[in-house]
Amino acid sequence: MSAQRLNDAKQKVLVVDDDCMLRELLTDYLEQVGFEVRTAPDGRAGLHALGECHFDLILTDYRMPTMTGLEMAACIRRSDAVTPIILITGDLYTLDPEVIAQAGITRVLPKPLQMNELLNKCSLVAVQNNPQRS
Repeated sequence: MSAQRLNDAKQKVLVVDDDCMLRELLTDYLEQVGFEVRTAPDGRAGLHALGECHFDLILTDYRMPTMTGLEMAACIRRSDAVTPIILITGDLYTLDPEVIAQAGITRVLPKPLQMNELLNKCSLVAVQNNPQRS
């Protein structure tokens, strides 16, 4: 999906990560390719943001204070079975794939993040979530 096509779509993304630098990096990168981005510093704040606005995609870190990305995803799935959730983690090989699936995670991205892979996964999820834009 090209940057122009993403600009036309203006999909809303929620980025949830306790690392301020990574939140800013993800926000800058996703906005440059046409996503509208809102951020939250932890899972509880992410859930609060979801109560205020609809998002087309959620990116969340796994390890955060107060609530992990998996716990946040499980809370989201109680009321929203369709919004794609991408988990970003440095613990990919220690996480049980069944636990990831049960939490409702759509895709997993390992750290360190490769920005091209991130864009590819976000674009893929955006198209799958909104097929008339493909």
